[in-house]
Amino acid sequence: MKKKIAVVILTNTCEKIIKNTINKAKKITKNIIIVDSGSKDKTLNIVKKMKCKIYKRKFKNYSDQRNYIIKKCNKIYEWQLHIDSDEILSEKLIKNIKSTLKNGNNNYSYIIKRDVFFLNKRLHYGGASNWHLRLFPSYSTICEKKEYDNHFISKLKTKKLQGSLLDKNIKNLTDWTTSHNFWSSLAAKDKNIKKKLLIKPNLFGNKIERTRFIKNIILSLPLGLKGFTLFFVKYFLMLGFLDGKVGFIFAFLNSFWFHTLTDAKKYELLNNKNFI
Repeated sequence: MKKKIAVVILTNTCEKIIKNTINKAKKITKNIIIVDSGSKDKTLNIVKKMKCKIYKRKFKNYSDQRNYIIKKCNKIYEWQLHIDSDEILSEKLIKNIKSTLKNGNNNYSYIIKRDVFFLNKRLHYGGASNWHLRLFPSYSTICEKKEYDNHFISKLKTKKLQGSLLDKNIKNLTDWTTSHNFWSSLAAKDKNIKKKLLIKPNLFGNKIERTRFIKNIILSLPLGLKGFTLFFVKYFLMLGFLDGKVGFIFAFLNSFWFHTLTDAKKYELLNNKNFI
């Protein structure tokens, strides 16, 4: 007989936050699964003491890591909840997840709002908060096979769950820009993927599909204009300026800087290929 649910957490050098993340997750289940990609601090010692099941696996990209553990969990658990090491479950979300599991409605997968913290401030504007499919019945869902900006794809219809994932993001700016420099390299290498393996952009779909529709239009713009347009939309049209200085820094780095850097790396790859 299958166990009810597993909470899956991807980790890599996150000793400062992982204990809080696990303590909240344990309000849903004792079945906490850690997939660690080479932590260099006390992360593994902490999760061992908290009696989590641990898998150690080299990181290629989120899709590869997620799909690896999804397949393992499919055979053992009825439900799966996937979070990152710095995502804290709110009490309201915990209550609604437990209610969903109790009702046993496995005809749907569930999307959850993620509220972002940056430089120790919760962002309320600029599109910082976003929706992700994170709770689903086993054998219903996989992760998009992309290098970057992956979402889960489910063969089931989706419903919203009230409550938030609190993305605490405790990194300082140096660490944040270092990690996003790495993500930009992955994004630059993303190639054309079969559409059936991607979230379908849909202006009239759920929150994730609608965001993908709008974002795809902006991402089709040329180098420089793409990053500027994203910054303009987030900072001005989506009122990012109401989050003050932190709102400006986040909008600038997360849109203009990141996407211009990604496009520059795409240009570099193409230029080097043609040069050789």
